[in-house]
Amino acid sequence: MKYDVLILEPFREMTLMVADFIPTLLIALGILFIGCIIAHAVQKLVVRMFMPFDEAAESMGITQALKKGGVRQKPSAVLGCLTYWVMMVMVLIMSVKALGVAAVSGVLDRLLAYIPNVITGVVVLIFGMLLAKFVATIIYIAAKNTDMPIPLTLAKLSKLAIIIYVSIIYLTEIGFVGLFSGANYSIFLTGIVFALALAFGLAGKDVAAKYLGVLDKTAK
Repeated sequence: MKYDVLILEPFREMTLMVADFIPTLLIALGILFIGCIIAHAVQKLVVRMFMPFDEAAESMGITQALKKGGVRQKPSAVLGCLTYWVMMVMVLIMSVKALGVAAVSGVLDRLLAYIPNVITGVVVLIFGMLLAKFVATIIYIAAKNTDMPIPLTLAKLSKLAIIIYVSIIYLTEIGFVGLFSGANYSIFLTGIVFALALAFGLAGKDVAAKYLGVLDKTAK
């Protein structure tokens, strides 16, 4: 009787726990299997729906931009792949929640809540890069037409300033808020200004002298 309590009772409890967990495991595997099939079906549907837009995307330069970024697939295939992985992430989260693992569910919830911040940051970064290129082109044309010295350098400096500002917004969106608040922001900004000033002082003194000489001649 004593051995029954020491050996058989723990074994019986473990067997009951496994037996209770098997239905939950089967439900989670079922969600994963069905979700995978649905994700594949939706991916094919999205690819077929957006196939007519591949030619328009190529004429607009979107396909070429994707190729420059190392993406060889057509835009319709890219959208289908993105749709598939978004759905698979949702299926994985549903499967984990069905298992009832609280710790993993909490981590996945935080990860899922973080995704919109990353997407917003990337959109801001892409828009900022395009804006920086546009502003740099405008400044170069204006400086060239008004006979200002080093118009290309002015355009590059303007582009760099916008990129730095947009990068700060991007880092703030993805969670580096503490880096740009209070004393941390002052230290960070001072470091950037000091680095730029040092770089200009060491490498750009001849350009600055030339620019000041042109301004002096213009004033006379």
